[in-house]
Amino acid sequence: MDNLIVKALNLAYFFLKFRARTEKEIERYLEKKSPRFHFEGNTIQETIKQLKEQGYINDKKFVSMYVKDRTLLKPRSTFLLQRELSHLGISKDLIEEYFSEHEMDESALALKTLNMRRTSLLRQSEKTRFKKAISYLLRKGFTYDIAKKAFADFLEKR
Repeated sequence: MDNLIVKALNLAYFFLKFRARTEKEIERYLEKKSPRFHFEGNTIQETIKQLKEQGYINDKKFVSMYVKDRTLLKPRSTFLLQRELSHLGISKDLIEEYFSEHEMDESALALKTLNMRRTSLLRQSEKTRFKKAISYLLRKGFTYDIAKKAFADFLEKR
């Protein structure tokens, strides 16, 4: 095996050590390292090919894992999730395929998001609570209608 490919693989393994990555993220990382290590395009492509064969890169699995983690830890709307995945280099086809197969309940996600801020919201006055809750949900990518419904459900379950 070519010495440059071994070096590129070692750099990629190090980069993958911290969290799963998309193919595009690894490609960008290796391109960034290219001036120092003198990688050529075919070296990067061969490295990515080998990482795929070894199972270290799988964008389809990455999408599934990313959405589940985000929904569990930091809930966001499907719109914002799609945008984040796109920024990570996932193709639009893969994103659309995932979200067409896995329908997400935006209202439940919005309510979960509000419940994570329950104590700080309940300390606010009625008027302030509404404004803060709605603006928070809007920043998380939810529509106004969904935010309003989630806030009503939030107050009902208080």
